[in-house]
This record gives sequence, C-alpha cells and structure tokens, in this order.
Amino acid sequence: MKHFTTKLAALVTIGMMAGADVAKANDVNFSNITENIGDSTSNLPNLISTVAYVGGIGLGVAGIFKLKQHVDQPGQHPMKDGLVRLGAGGGLLALPFMSKAMQGTIAGSENSQFDPNVNFGAADFNSAGGGN
Repeated sequence: MKHFTTKLAALVTIGMMAGADVAKANDVNFSNITENIGDSTSNLPNLISTVAYVGGIGLGVAGIFKLKQHVDQPGQHPMKDGLVRLGAGGGLLALPFMSKAMQGTIAGSENSQFDPNVNFGAADFNSAGGGN
C-alpha cells in the first residue's frame, strides 16, 4: 500500500507539471527574473526603517522604565540594564539616517560632494565687503 501511494503521488506531480502553462515558461529569462526581484524588494528599505523606528522607540521606553526600576530598587535592578536598552534604542533610531548617509556616500549623489561655497547660515565668509 505504501509503495502504491508513493507512485500515485509521483504520477500526480508529473501530471501537474505537464499541465503547467507552457506559454508563460517561454517568457521567463534572466532579465525578467532580476526585474521581478528588484520590484519585489523595492519597498524593503522602508520596511527596515519602520521596524527600526518602532524598535528604537520601544527599547527607549523600556530603558526608561528599567532606569525607573533602578531608582526605586537599586539593589535588585542594575543601572546597566536600562542604559543598554537606551543605547540600543538610540542605535535603532539612528539606523535609517545612517543607511541613507551610507547610500549617498556609496552611490555618489550630488549632495555627497563637498562644496566650499555653501552658506550654512552661521556666517557668510564668501560675501564681498565682509569687513576688510
């Protein structure tokens, strides 16, 4: 009986594979596969940023509560637990900013190059008649 079930399962699998749409199989090539992968993963950075923000806020709140527990009972709740959570939360909150900065550095966007003529609002050293 067991041998019959195995043969039946193999026969059904072959039948399903033979009945697959052959026209769609002809359109599959490497460029279509890479295009589909690119389309599927285009929103992945936004998902990672959202998870990092939510996790950072959660760890920050947990760190504050752990520090509160340390203030209430210093002998039973070490301060390092709260500080570690606060540090990890800060790291997660900084992750989206750091990833965009790294992408700009690696990709070489227009904003990643140094421009000495940019005025940041503190002082304008490039203006004519600057007191000399």
